[in-house]
Amino acid sequence: MNGAENQVSDVHQSQYRPDIDGLRAIAVLSVLLHHLSASILPGGFVGVDMFFVISGYLITSQVYREACDGTFSIQQFYKRRINRIVPALFVVVVASVVVGMVLLSPADLVRLTKSAIYTMLGFSNIFLWREYGNYFSRGANEAPLLHTWSLGVEEQFYLIWPWFILLLIKLSRRYFAGWLAAFGIGALAASEIALGISVTASYYLLPTRFFELMIGGLLALWVIHKQPASRFYSGLCFMTGLVLIGGSLFLIRRSSPFPGINALWPCLGTASLIFSGNTPTPLLRLFNNRPMVAIGLISYSLYLWHWPIVAYLNYVNIPIGFWVGMGVMGASALLAWLSWKFVESPMRRTGVAFSFERVFFRRFAIPACVLLLIGVVTACTNGLPQRFDPRVAEVERISNIRPDLLRSDCHVSILMYATPPSEKCRLGANKPGLDGILIGDSYANHFTGMIDVMAKTRNISIMDYTLDGCPPILGYDTGSPANAARCRKRNDAAYQKIAANHFSLVVLAGSWPHTPQAGEQLISSIDVVLRTGAALTLVLTNQWIKRADSCPIRQMMYETDDDCTVLRTGLPKYFDEIRTRYPQVNLIDPNQVICHDNICSPMLNFIPLYRDEGHLNDVGSRLIGESLISKGVTLFVSPHLESGEAGLIR
Repeated sequence: MNGAENQVSDVHQSQYRPDIDGLRAIAVLSVLLHHLSASILPGGFVGVDMFFVISGYLITSQVYREACDGTFSIQQFYKRRINRIVPALFVVVVASVVVGMVLLSPADLVRLTKSAIYTMLGFSNIFLWREYGNYFSRGANEAPLLHTWSLGVEEQFYLIWPWFILLLIKLSRRYFAGWLAAFGIGALAASEIALGISVTASYYLLPTRFFELMIGGLLALWVIHKQPASRFYSGLCFMTGLVLIGGSLFLIRRSSPFPGINALWPCLGTASLIFSGNTPTPLLRLFNNRPMVAIGLISYSLYLWHWPIVAYLNYVNIPIGFWVGMGVMGASALLAWLSWKFVESPMRRTGVAFSFERVFFRRFAIPACVLLLIGVVTACTNGLPQRFDPRVAEVERISNIRPDLLRSDCHVSILMYATPPSEKCRLGANKPGLDGILIGDSYANHFTGMIDVMAKTRNISIMDYTLDGCPPILGYDTGSPANAARCRKRNDAAYQKIAANHFSLVVLAGSWPHTPQAGEQLISSIDVVLRTGAALTLVLTNQWIKRADSCPIRQMMYETDDDCTVLRTGLPKYFDEIRTRYPQVNLIDPNQVICHDNICSPMLNFIPLYRDEGHLNDVGSRLIGESLISKGVTLFVSPHLESGEAGLIR
């Protein structure tokens, strides 16, 4: 998997290690089982990290030996990479796009063809990070090429690693291992530090994964220069490796900070198992038996084929239970074997005799251009919307109007928590004076359309100042150490601004936590606002609706009678106390519009309200505002504000 060269091609035939193919089998089966059901193998995604170590080991062994012998050729290296990676990948990408032309909505088809182009160019990890964010999010689990992020990491590694090895050998062959170890430790530290900056970027990008491949590289140097270990120490390393990998598979969770230190354990476990295989022991039969080796040989194709099947099942909302899961495994194995037999093996075999130029143009440049052409046609036609009911494209267009993008200068990620308020961030009336301020998280941001509509009816001007993942509660702990500190600092600054400017109106909105402690902290925050003399409005959290953005669209696409509604759930209990204790505080409940008789719908008058399962789109937010006004709901305003006096920024 992940483009690691076949061992017979990487090293001399006599050095072939069947146990490494068996280790590949463990890695790919771990990923496959995790994708079928995370409850079966919570940390199965670390199989990718195992592959990174294997790749680092095999590639470094090859490059270092050839460089020391004076036989290394950069063109031959990249030719082998293309022959190994691209043919099978191109087949899977094309098959995914063809299926997508039947199943995917117009916008999703455009997104898929963009992903296909980035995949062929070796930058899918960057595209997927920017497009989907969290690898484990619901939107990401419907992306047919999501798994190619790991190929992007490896391909970028291949671009720089040979040059890095050649440079270190030229500078000092004697201290080569020492320099490599120093860089590896630095890369691990950088990965751990990066988790405190951006968890999503850390998951996808090469710099935070580099240490994993370098562990394999360091192991390769150790094996090359040291005598094999005794059977005792080999067995000890084998058992240590099993414990580290087994512990990682069952103890690491999707919620665990990753990669960083948590990724070190499966990587060290993989390195231990590879090292133990240099000394033959009976324990190796666990990996070098025929079934395991056979799975290892097709592991690259198995990795490539299994995820598009899972993603499309997710897309059409088919639950993956036991029998469906067995079907996925069978279909993936069959496609992987066919791919290995008729694509991978022949292409590697015939590619040996071809020149680099021939391989580059025929097996990389031309396939990339084919996908680029498909992408251009898809983009220019807006995803071939004529495949479905004309309403599909319009509903999807509305669903994709995101308040966070429309107001990107006023709403920022938590990494930019220190961004000061902007005079340009205005909602409601267009007038010189500023009456109030809206603070909160991404839910506060998605209410900006609603508040804009409601504020205009009272000639009120409001500044919006919102931050991802940060409810407007003084002292609130988001659960992530780095983000909790950022959120606290942001809220401290926002409340200081409220106190300093004596706003006539303050609006607090967010995804309100359900914990009693959060309720106590919110009550304290309310007291801080009321002491400034401002009128206070709290916007309650709108109903979370499963598949709120996709269900109505796919109803129309596939002409099904799926029920897209859900039962209304309750608010945090502390709002009962807030209603009693603070009768002067205005509570706005958007669910008055979204829900009827406790049944909540993602559509209103055939217009989509949501952009994902929790967040509203801008059109839906404004429609809710108009509906609330028709019901007599208003932003609470103080008497002096209604008479036209504005609290000015000081």
